[in-house]
Amino acid sequence: MPYKIDGFDIDGITEPILGEGTTFVPLANVAQSLGGYADFDNDLKVAKIKLGEYDLQVQADNPIVDINGMPLELQAAPFIDSDMMFVPVRLFEKLGYKMLVEGSQISLDAA
Repeated sequence: MPYKIDGFDIDGITEPILGEGTTFVPLANVAQSLGGYADFDNDLKVAKIKLGEYDLQVQADNPIVDINGMPLELQAAPFIDSDMMFVPVRLFEKLGYKMLVEGSQISLDAA
């Protein structure tokens, strides 16, 4: 299982993708596993995420994301694959989660 959230193995999340030296995870799957909500505008290629106190707006192929009205530059641009938006897993560190990547296992824990 590639994902562990707050110490629990999580099934049903799409496998991460490694590219550009970065681990990318499916934004909506991971956000929902953390208790958030996701909406995706396919025409604009924009995902809107509500995760705890954070409101995010993420656009495919744009490394600048909006978090609570403030821009944040990611180390790599999000992209669409198989109708899902993938983001660098480190985005979740910016949202206060402790992150650990060990081989194919990704762990995210509330800080």
